[in-house]
Formats: sequence, C-alpha cells, structure tokens
Amino acid sequence: MESITTDAAPVRNVTGATLFVGYVLAALFLSILIVNDLYQSYQIQPSASSSKAQGRLQIFVALAVLSFSTLSYHMLSYLIYAYQGWVTVGDLDALPSDLVTLSTRDGLRQIWQWLTESTLFLDFAHTICANSANFWWTQQSLFVSMASALFIGIEGSRRQIPHLWAYLAVGQILPISFAQNLFFVAMILFPITSDQGRGATTQIPGPVTQCLPVAAYYILLARAPTSIGNPISMSIIIVLLRILLLCPSLLLRASVFFEALGVTSTSTSTQDAQSGGYTTSYVLALFCSSVLFLQQTAWALRGHKVGEILTAINSSPAVSALGYDFMWYVVSCTVWFLTSPEEESSGKAV
Repeated sequence: MESITTDAAPVRNVTGATLFVGYVLAALFLSILIVNDLYQSYQIQPSASSSKAQGRLQIFVALAVLSFSTLSYHMLSYLIYAYQGWVTVGDLDALPSDLVTLSTRDGLRQIWQWLTESTLFLDFAHTICANSANFWWTQQSLFVSMASALFIGIEGSRRQIPHLWAYLAVGQILPISFAQNLFFVAMILFPITSDQGRGATTQIPGPVTQCLPVAAYYILLARAPTSIGNPISMSIIIVLLRILLLCPSLLLRASVFFEALGVTSTSTSTQDAQSGGYTTSYVLALFCSSVLFLQQTAWALRGHKVGEILTAINSSPAVSALGYDFMWYVVSCTVWFLTSPEEESSGKAV
C-alpha cells in the first residue's frame, strides 16, 4: 500500500478532527437508537411470534452483526495504517508497546494531534479512487447506496417504521449494508397488513421531479475519479453525493412544497406507493447503474486483468471497507428475496 505521509509541514485542522469524532459518535448513537427501537418492537409486535418470522429475524440480525464486524475491522485497520503513516518512529513493529507505555492523557493528546494534523477523509477518498481497479469496487458500493436510499425511504414510509431518518443517516455515515440489514429486521417487525393504508392517499412527485436527484447523483458519481488531486472539488462531490442520497426520503414528505410550486404530482394509495408510484426512480437508478458499471468495467479492463480487479478489494483497508460491504449487501438482498413471503415479492429489496 502507498504511504499516506507527506513531506509538507503539518497543518492543524481542529474542525476536521472534531467532525471525525462527531462522525464516530453519531454512528454509535444512531446504531444504538435503531437497535433499541427494534428490540422494543420485537417485545410487543405479534408479527415476530411465528417460527418463520423468528428464523428470518435471526438471519438478518446475524447478517447485521457480520456486516458491522467486517466494516469495523477494515475501518480500524485503515485508522491504524493512517496513524502509522503519521507517527515518526523508527520501528513500527514496536508501536503497540510504545502506546501501552503512554499515560492515558498522553495517549489521547497524541491521538488528537494525529487527528488534527491528518486528512483522513481526503486520504480515504484518494485511496478508493486511486486507480480504476480500486474505483471499480468503490463504484459498486455507491451504486447500491442510491438504490437502498430509495428503498428505505419509500418502504419505511409505507410501513411507518419509527425513526426512519436514523436508518437513512446510518446509511450516510457508514457503508450501506449495515443499515440495510437493520432495515430488513424492521420490515419483518412491521409487515404490511391487508388494511394498512386503506382509504389513505400519498402525494407522489411527478417523474421529472423523481428523476432529477437520481440523475444528478449518477452524474456526480461519474465525475468523481476526475476530481482526484483537487481536494476542494473532491470535498464538494462527496458532500453533494451525500445530500442527494437523502432526496428520495425528502421527496416523500414534500407534497405541500410541490403543490405550492405547481409541480406535477399524482395521488396514489399509501399501500401502492412503493410498487407503482416510484417505478420511474427505480428504473432510472437501474439504468444509470448499468451504464456506469459497463463504463467503469471497460476502463478497469484497459489497465488491469480480471484477477487484478477482483484482488484490488484487498489492496487497502479503505477499498476493503467498501468492497466487502457491497458483497454483504448482495448477500443480504439475495437472502431477503429468497425468504420473503409471496405477498411481499413485488416490494422487496432493490
């Protein structure tokens, strides 16, 4: 792996370090909030009492744990690697014992100094886009992030899952498979009932309004590799991608805003909102993902063999974090398709 150290004088970035710490704390808080919601729902939901529901719950709880464990391992490996690239010690093998001898205060002071003098987010972005093979894995994870955001926002609203925003926020802070598996658990605990949404209508944005954030997301995703070497451009793209991932959920709650602007919208039953009202968004996401997948694969094959592309997942902990997360996402969605009751077949995961 390439070293992330530089010869330039360190620049202290307290804001960036504070954001990083807040990032970690937010991920922990949101995860605890969701898990607590699910546990409370499990205690009172009659839908969880059947043997089939129990089996499915155990499967997706296990997948959520595996997803979180895999992500934690790779992200911790990345942080250790980044820290080793920052410290000025002659023998890195002696680093763990050196840290043990430090007092708690000295250790925290050194870690804080590292956080303020390093550029973790930009280094991470640079690594996952460093070459076409790395970005091939990165792109797979980003493809399914938009599809999952659509699915969680729409399906969660149908089922009135509590703290739905927290699932979307976890999907923003962490790679998507952990949030998706937690959401699958929520879907089992909050099934669609025969009388749910009967007589109620939901205002659905028109096709153009649905397509704009989805199309903008994939356009920015296609531009991401060209922004390497330009920290400002890369930062803007990362922020915009994250904002656009929230749009599908925001559109569900914006009917009054659309009506005020005179934007075309349609009314549909709450129960049919996912299966029919948002077909345009799903089709566009599938089309854009397919086009960019073929484009990125062709680009990667120009400079790498197939085996090199596949093994690039282990080229860096940063790439591994996204690549293995994508693999867990595929496994989880496949299991969901295979185990879902027939009545949910038309509304299953993307």
